[in-house]
Amino acid sequence: MSNLLELLKEQKELELSHVEKLKPTAKAIPSVLLSAMIQSVIHDSQKHADICQALVDVEAGTVVPMLDTDIASGVKMSQAVKQHIRVEAEMIRRIESMIEQAEDNRVASILEYLLSDERRHHIILTRLSNLLDRDDVTYDEYLELAQKYMFVLPPEG
Repeated sequence: MSNLLELLKEQKELELSHVEKLKPTAKAIPSVLLSAMIQSVIHDSQKHADICQALVDVEAGTVVPMLDTDIASGVKMSQAVKQHIRVEAEMIRRIESMIEQAEDNRVASILEYLLSDERRHHIILTRLSNLLDRDDVTYDEYLELAQKYMFVLPPEG
């Protein structure tokens, strides 16, 4: 096993351990806002563990390089993604309206953060839908979508 695979597995376990250690802290905090901040870290750590596992699968060659599914499952998946695209569009409209109504700049700033996530989700789902609707999608196209829109580095600052 390569050193990278071993490191990825260790990172996954570290992230999962962090999740379990933070859960009681989030529950014990009486402030809803502070608890939500800790929950956000928990969510991100879980996401990081999932990404590490996906990278382990890619590096180990256990990932199926193509989305190989029967037509009925493919249509169902495509329809579900399209429904989520509509929901994301509605969330974007709602959050934009909330930002306009926010009188506290700090609240507006947090809503802007949510809005940027919702816009990114909308782009990801729209591009994924376009890939699902095609007959000849390569595994590299899925990887590029993930790399460009899901696992981007935040701007420094």
